[in-house]
Amino acid sequence: MALTAGAHARSTPAHADKVLDLIDVARALAIAPDVEGVGRIVKVAARRLLGADGVTFVLREGDLVRYADEDAISPLWKGTAFPASSCVSGWAMDHRETVVIEDVYADPRVPYDAYRPTFVKSMLMEPVLAAQPVAAIGAYWAVRHAATPRESALLEAIAGFAAAALERAKLERELRSAVALRDELLGLAAHELRTPLTVLNLAVSGVTRALETADVEGARRSTERLQRGAERLARLVEMLLDSTRLAQLEIPLVRERVELGALVARVVARLASAERVRIEAEPGLVGGWDRARLEQIVANLVGNALKFGEDKPVHVSVSSHGGLARLVVADQGAGIAEEDRTRIFQRFERGAAARGVGGLGLGLWIVRQNVEAHGGEIHVESRRGDGTRFTVELPLSA
Repeated sequence: MALTAGAHARSTPAHADKVLDLIDVARALAIAPDVEGVGRIVKVAARRLLGADGVTFVLREGDLVRYADEDAISPLWKGTAFPASSCVSGWAMDHRETVVIEDVYADPRVPYDAYRPTFVKSMLMEPVLAAQPVAAIGAYWAVRHAATPRESALLEAIAGFAAAALERAKLERELRSAVALRDELLGLAAHELRTPLTVLNLAVSGVTRALETADVEGARRSTERLQRGAERLARLVEMLLDSTRLAQLEIPLVRERVELGALVARVVARLASAERVRIEAEPGLVGGWDRARLEQIVANLVGNALKFGEDKPVHVSVSSHGGLARLVVADQGAGIAEEDRTRIFQRFERGAAARGVGGLGLGLWIVRQNVEAHGGEIHVESRRGDGTRFTVELPLSA
């Protein structure tokens, strides 16, 4: 008993030091500014606490794992990405399990070719578990070593602190992004709302003068300008509200039976310059869609075609192909450069064709959100100087 008590007494100071070290690690990670900061703290702390010859901090990036940082006696894989399916770090994240490997050349999960140029003989890999595993911490030894339960517990504790730090860094990054997005939206809104408000003020002045002079025709023209300005203002406000709603995780759809050709005709009839639109619609094409969202898709695509179509006819076709409804909107304008074709679907992007033209850069982003919410796809074909063709494909049933 005396021997056991003495051994315990001798181990207590070392154990207490480890606890204090872990507290220091937790404090440091609690104020880590970003993902890179988390990696820097983790690699140093884990190597010191485990007495390992090397430590890596690995980030999950889709189907890949990237060795973001390391602290080791000689270089390992910093900056290199590997398929998650062929890496021990990927295996640990996918299975949400700690991995202890005494001999790296005797475990089939190890990509031997990546390890041969290194000093590594043994390893301990710990996933960093948030809602989804987003990272892993690897500890390595230059001699055969089976990681002890205490070493596994230490690395698991560090991984737990790192998970909280990464989650906080993610939330702070999203908050900064949201604030920047809000400021950009407010700036764009202030700029774009100024024009219709100016038109409305001028039109009101025109109506007032016409009434004072009993100029009936002048009053009619000013009233028409008032109506157009109010409609544009309403569209801008609606687009801003839609942008806010669609930024949420889900778009609530109210599905009903909608005849696509009839809906397209009604929407086009309400647009300015509707006389330039040529419609070819397969009759009786009915699907289960959200009518309001479908109207937004048509109005934005046809409105853009009229705006950028250089006063030439716009062609709209509605047809069915298998279990899909296909809506095609084609203009004969200047077209879209290849490098802009993906970018135009992003929020606040207006593309090269829209330079110098008013707008929030939200129309095509809203279209894509609505199409994808229906389980559909949107494609664009265009060549500079040869017009643009947007194709929307929607499932006929939910």
